[in-house]
Amino acid sequence: MKKLFALTVILVILTLSSRVFAEPPPFELPPRSEVLKIRSAILETSKGRIFIELFPEEAPWHVTNFKYLADKGYYRNLSFHVFQRDYLIQGGDPRGNGKGGPGYDLPAEFSSRNHTLGTLGMARKPDVDSKTGKRTNPERRSNGSQFHILLGDAPHMDGHYTVFGKVVGGFQTLSHLREGDKIINLTVFIREGGR
Repeated sequence: MKKLFALTVILVILTLSSRVFAEPPPFELPPRSEVLKIRSAILETSKGRIFIELFPEEAPWHVTNFKYLADKGYYRNLSFHVFQRDYLIQGGDPRGNGKGGPGYDLPAEFSSRNHTLGTLGMARKPDVDSKTGKRTNPERRSNGSQFHILLGDAPHMDGHYTVFGKVVGGFQTLSHLREGDKIINLTVFIREGGR
């Protein structure tokens, strides 16, 4: 009976751990003290630079992932594939059609932050497939690489997408971005001392 119980516990643990990530990110989350040092980024685009403050306290997986992909050069020369005037610009899809990514997704890290002009958030699959009605993303996980920057306030997004940063400079550049414009490079910085 004890062996059967132990086997059942192991199977439950394996089942739950397999649900944590559809495909796990190819990195481990660093200690909190290290994550808190990832504080800012510069997004170089074909229209100019955008300066970003990151929120590692609220979205450690997303901020760490942004740095991981930036350090690998993942975003270099990718296009912004979605533009909706006064709403958002979205990039980070290697396929350029909204269906690509790095092969993994991220856990939802929703916060109380509002979705306002300049908010940096991560795209995600819908909760329910509009064609079949089946739940497709019950854990509300984020895409591994596709991010959006808001071009206006979007309160309907509050509590539905992970916010992991905000634009603090380069709003003129942001206002000129359109679908098809390029990401030249993304550099994510470490600040010693964490603040």
